[in-house]
Amino acid sequence: MHSSVLLLANYLAGRRCTGVRTTDPLTAGDRADSVKRALGLVTLSVAFGLVSGAVSIVTGLGGHSLGVFAVGLGVLADVTGSATLMWRFWAELRDPAVSIRRERQAAVVVALALGIVAVVLVVDSVSALVQGSHPSASAIPLAAAAVSLVVLTPLAIAKRRLGRRMGSGALRGDGTLSGIGAATSFLALAALIVYQLLGWWWADRITALIVAAVAAAGAWRTAAGR
Repeated sequence: MHSSVLLLANYLAGRRCTGVRTTDPLTAGDRADSVKRALGLVTLSVAFGLVSGAVSIVTGLGGHSLGVFAVGLGVLADVTGSATLMWRFWAELRDPAVSIRRERQAAVVVALALGIVAVVLVVDSVSALVQGSHPSASAIPLAAAAVSLVVLTPLAIAKRRLGRRMGSGALRGDGTLSGIGAATSFLALAALIVYQLLGWWWADRITALIVAAVAAAGAWRTAAGR
C-alpha cells in the first residue's frame, strides 16, 4: 500500500520524459531486449486487466462503491493502453524505423484512455454526492480492490522504470494508468474501511474525484509527451 502512495506522489511531482529520447542511449541489442520486456509487461496487464477490471466494475456498481468502480475503470483503461503498446512494440520488433511514429500514436491512445476515466468519474462522483447514495458494506468490493492493489503496484513501477530507460513516454503513461489503478485500489480500501468504521459515506465519492483529477493530469502530461 505504501508503494502505491509513493508512486502517486512521484507522479504528481512531475518527473519529465519526452518523445523517445533517453539520457542513456541503448545499444541495438539492449533495445531489443527492453522491447521484449515491455511486451511482457503490457501483455500481463491486458490479461489481468480484462478479468480484474470487469470484476471491479460489476462489484463497484452492485455495491454502490464509486471507489471500487473507479478501480475497474482505471484497470480497463490500462488494458486499452497496454493493448495499444503491444501493437506499438510488436511493430518496433519487426521494423525499428517505425518506433517514433508508433510511439506518438500509442501516447495519444493512452492519453484518451486517461481522459475518459477522468470524465466518467467526475460525472458519477458528483451525481452520487448530490443524491447522497451510500456504498455497500460488502466484503466483495474490498477483496476486488485488494487484489488490484497487489498486482498493479509492481506492474506500474516496472512500466515506469522501463519506460524511462527506453525513453518511451507512452510506456510511462501506461505505467501511470497502472499506478492510478493501484492508488485507486488503496484509496478505495481506505474509504470503504472508513465508511464501515465511521459512517463517512462521502469519503468513497471524494476518493473517486481525487482519482479523476490525477487521471486528467496524466492525460495532459502523456499527450504533451511529458
